[in-house]
Amino acid sequence: MRSVRLFVATVLGILLLPAAGRADVLFTPFIGGNLGGSVTSRFADFVGDQSRTTFGGSIAAMSGGIFGIEGDLGFTPKFFGTDLQLGGVPVSVARNNVLTAMANLTVGVPLESHGGPGVRPYAVGGIGLIRQQFDLVGGLIGYTANDLGYNVGGGILIFPSGHVGIRGDLRYFRSIGGNTVSDLLDLQPGAFNFTRATVGVTFRY
Repeated sequence: MRSVRLFVATVLGILLLPAAGRADVLFTPFIGGNLGGSVTSRFADFVGDQSRTTFGGSIAAMSGGIFGIEGDLGFTPKFFGTDLQLGGVPVSVARNNVLTAMANLTVGVPLESHGGPGVRPYAVGGIGLIRQQFDLVGGLIGYTANDLGYNVGGGILIFPSGHVGIRGDLRYFRSIGGNTVSDLLDLQPGAFNFTRATVGVTFRY
């Protein structure tokens, strides 16, 4: 799939940058939650024990700490909840997750001495894969969709030391095109969307 190849190419491009040419390489594992958009759809009212916890990681290379490229991978294992009531009868949700893999451009404002302690606000945006999976026990309902999507957002990096920092990040994700699980959930085709808020530890090389 084109979006997957773009994500892989972005990550490989970061890892294969010549040592002399790379200014900052940032690796950030993160954890957070999803809110808004499809998270609060009408379907969610029928699903109990919702878990919006998401986790993942990103790797970025920034020239002079200002302009850069980033590969971002996020996974929410129980995006649509864990239990469903059909006619008053509980039905367990077997497979239920959302995966995002994005290739992004990022712009930062390094308020710091190069490679030292400081603060760095940034903006980020790009395109990639949004994969939705939803199955009920017994195969009553089953759906998997791999859609092209985009994300935009920003955040702030705080470096108490030269090589380890803390990142707060807020991003909006939206699918492009139809044939998504959102059709099944009474949403408009191509309108699957949510906002992701995360916090992570950033390692700078």
